[in-house]
Amino acid sequence: MGSIKHYRAFQIDPDGHVFGCINLVCDDDEQAKREAAALVLVHRIELWRLDRRIAQFDVPQEPARG
Repeated sequence: MGSIKHYRAFQIDPDGHVFGCINLVCDDDEQAKREAAALVLVHRIELWRLDRRIAQFDVPQEPARG
């Protein structure tokens, strides 16, 4: 049985400033990435474990209308 790990998913505004943080407790980096990716709604998410950035998830681009 593996140990659980603590992660932080930072919410990043369009200017690149952190405005929120969500704590995640996961079995491994892959589970943390799935959970962090699900948090992307209108702001970028950066997933960190201690001082290491694990992943970044950008807001999907809307298709150009024309």
